[in-house]
Amino acid sequence: MMVEMVPAGELATRRTLAASTPWEAVLAAYLDGATDSPSTRRAYGRAVRDALTALEVTTLAELTGAELARYRAAVTASTSHAPASQALALAGLRSFLKWAGTMGAHGMSADVVTLALRTPTSRVRKPYNVLAEPEVGAILRAATNDRDRALLAIMLGAGLRVSEVTGLDVSDLREDGDGATALYVRQGKGRKDRTVPIHPEVASMIRRYLASTGRRLGGSGPLFRAHDRAAAKLHRGRLTARAAGDVVRRAAERAGIDAKAVSPHALRHTYAIRALRNGSSLVSVAKLLGHASVTTTQRYVDHLETAELLTQVPHLPVEAA
Repeated sequence: MMVEMVPAGELATRRTLAASTPWEAVLAAYLDGATDSPSTRRAYGRAVRDALTALEVTTLAELTGAELARYRAAVTASTSHAPASQALALAGLRSFLKWAGTMGAHGMSADVVTLALRTPTSRVRKPYNVLAEPEVGAILRAATNDRDRALLAIMLGAGLRVSEVTGLDVSDLREDGDGATALYVRQGKGRKDRTVPIHPEVASMIRRYLASTGRRLGGSGPLFRAHDRAAAKLHRGRLTARAAGDVVRRAAERAGIDAKAVSPHALRHTYAIRALRNGSSLVSVAKLLGHASVTTTQRYVDHLETAELLTQVPHLPVEAA
């Protein structure tokens, strides 16, 4: 006879959750141990609370597949939420209910939950907001100090998410025996570590910033420091993601890029597009960006194909311009 081996923490959860357990307590248990990502916990927690408040239930045992299907219909019919927000709302509730069913908090099967809360049909996505080649140089030149220039260089030359950039420590800039430089990204999205190689010009800007602050490779502490005076008083030496976003927006304004909403994520998109145009494979770009699936990276290829169609569109007559 085979005996199911259940981790101690999960076994304790099974003993404390039942059909009579209030959904708030079930959600607390789910958020405490079902996912490691803080951003996922926040997003899924919000999605579940919104859904169960709207459904007006006390316990999950009160839910039926028909009620979930009606909730899905209301979410997908909403004009106040983008398709991505609708998909996230349903994914959060779906993940929670599958976990809760396994733990004994309701009796619906996983198949019923999956069918009732299925992901909406994908729609045509808007092209990514990316910088043209002249704008890449312009925004780098618009940086007013070594820190901001190094920050922009990493976003454009390594494609890191803003949370990954601000999470870098000095020790995460590494050189091998041949002098090649890479950034070690700790606990990226999905709590996965990865190493991202960078070109010498990016490494040079980082070293210049370190030198200007009296630091060197192999040191300790955050790579990007906050400049505001309150940082020292609050013992918060690390640059925040919000402040990094402000650096990007101010540099874009000084560079005269006023027809686009330039954000840290736009610089990440720009990195991906430039890598693909330079001949990188889809798998390589997915690895560099830290994507769990190349399906996500495929969207950049779709963007490229849309952009290349422009070469097939005839120009207007000169006299009409």
